Amino acid sequence: MKREINPFVFNVVRMLAWTLPALPFSAYTSVLWNRPDTEFICNNGKGEDILHGAIKPQDSNSSATLYFRFRVDPIADSATKSIGDYDAGLVFFDRGGQHLGFGSSKMAWAYCAMNVPNSQKGYVDLNSMIPEPGFNWEYIRAGTHKYIAFRIDYVPGHDARVTAWLNPDLSLSATEIKQSTNLVTRFEANATFDEIHLLHDGPTGGWKFSQIMAGTSFEDLRLTHFWQSRWFLAATSGGLLALVVVTVQLVERRRSHRNIRRLEKETALAAERARIARDIHDELGASLTKIQKLADTMNQNHEFQDNSSPLPKVISDTACDSIRAMDEIVWAVNPENDTLNALADYLVYFTEDFLRQTGIAFTLEVPLKLPEYPIAAEVRHNLYMVVKEALNNAVKHAGARQIKFGLDFTPKQLTVHIHDNGCGFRPDEKKPTRNGLKNMRNRLSAIGGVLDLQSEPGQGTSITLKVILSKNKINAP
Repeated sequence: MKREINPFVFNVVRMLAWTLPALPFSAYTSVLWNRPDTEFICNNGKGEDILHGAIKPQDSNSSATLYFRFRVDPIADSATKSIGDYDAGLVFFDRGGQHLGFGSSKMAWAYCAMNVPNSQKGYVDLNSMIPEPGFNWEYIRAGTHKYIAFRIDYVPGHDARVTAWLNPDLSLSATEIKQSTNLVTRFEANATFDEIHLLHDGPTGGWKFSQIMAGTSFEDLRLTHFWQSRWFLAATSGGLLALVVVTVQLVERRRSHRNIRRLEKETALAAERARIARDIHDELGASLTKIQKLADTMNQNHEFQDNSSPLPKVISDTACDSIRAMDEIVWAVNPENDTLNALADYLVYFTEDFLRQTGIAFTLEVPLKLPEYPIAAEVRHNLYMVVKEALNNAVKHAGARQIKFGLDFTPKQLTVHIHDNGCGFRPDEKKPTRNGLKNMRNRLSAIGGVLDLQSEPGQGTSITLKVILSKNKINAP
C-alpha cells in the first residue's frame, strides 16, 4: 500500500531545504590554512616555520590575493619604554630572510607592521578604534587580546599592496567593505614568503598566538562560534527535522490508534444495532403477527360474529399498527440502511403505502438511482418522522385531492418537497393545535436541517425540508 507523506512533515522539510542554504555559513571551502591551537612564544630567536608548505609560496611574480588572521595575547605591555623594546609577531620568511610581519617591532610601542623598509620608521603603526591620545594607534596592553587581520594583493614585479585591520569586526555577517575606516591601514611592502614564523625577542614575558588562518576572502576570517558553524547548524537542523518527524509520527500513530478504536466502537455499535433489529423483527414481529392472525380468526369465526363486541377488530388494528411501528423502528436501527439510497427507497415506499390507503392521487419525483452516500441513523429517523407528519397533516387537515412528493440531492444538501392542493392556511396564525409544525422544525434543527413552509388559504401548502450533508453529524457514525 502506498504511504502518503504527511503534509506537515513535507512543509517542514521544504522550509529547512530553503532556509539552510541561506544561513550565513562561513565560506570554509576557500580557507587555505587553519591553525586553531594556542602557542606561547617567548625569546625564540628566529623561530620555526609553522606553515609546513600548507600554502603555496609567493614570490615577486605572484598575482594572488591572500587574507590572514591571528589573535595575540601579550603577557606584558608597552605602556613604558622600559618594557617596550621587543619584537613579537607573525612574520613572513623568504629563503631564510625575514620580510613583512605583524605584531610589534622594537621601535614601536604599539601594534604595527614590521619590516617595511619604504617607511620612514621601518614599520607602520596600525590604526585603532581606541587610539592613544594624539595618535591613531594604541599601546599593547597585557591581558587584552587583539585580532590582527590583513590582506595582501601581490603585484608582479612590484611590492605587494597591504591592507591591515586591528581588531576588526569579524562577526558572522561582517564584510570587508563594512569595516570602519578608523581600523584600516594601507601600505606597500615586500610580502614574498615560503615560510611563516611566530617570533618573540625581548625582556618581556612573551606572547600567546592562536586562531591563525589564511584564506582567499574576508569572509574566511570571520569568527564562527561552534553553534554558528556549518556542522553544528547542519546537526541542529537534522536533529530538529528528526524531532519533527518523530513528533508527527507519534501524533499520527496516536491519531491512527484513536481512529482504530473509533472504528472498533462503530463496528461494535453497528453489530449491536443489527442484532437489536433482528431480535425485534424475529421475536416481537412474530408475536405481533400471531396476535393479528388470532384476531382475524376471531372475526371470521361465526361464534364471535354473533357477539357485538368490537374487541377482535380493535386487537387486529392495534396489532397492525404495532407491526408497522416495529418495521419503522427496525428500519431506523438497522445499520445497513445508513445510506442515502436506502433512505430514499424507504421514503418512497412509505409515501406510496400511506397515500394508497387514503385514495388520494399522488405523484413521485425521485431520482432513479442515488449514490451510497452515508447518512446517520439519527438523520434518517428524524427526516422520516418529519415526512410522515407532513403527509399525515396533508391527509388529515388539508383535505387534499392530490399530493406531490419530490426528492433532490447534491453533494452538499438533501432536499425533500411535499406539496398538496388542499385548503391551505395562514402559517403566522397561531393555534394551540399546531404543535406538529413546531415538532417538525425541532427534529430538523437537531440534524442540521431547516423547514420552509409556504401556504395560503385555498392555495394549498408546500413544505421544503433541507438537510446540509457537509455537517459532521450528517455523515455516517
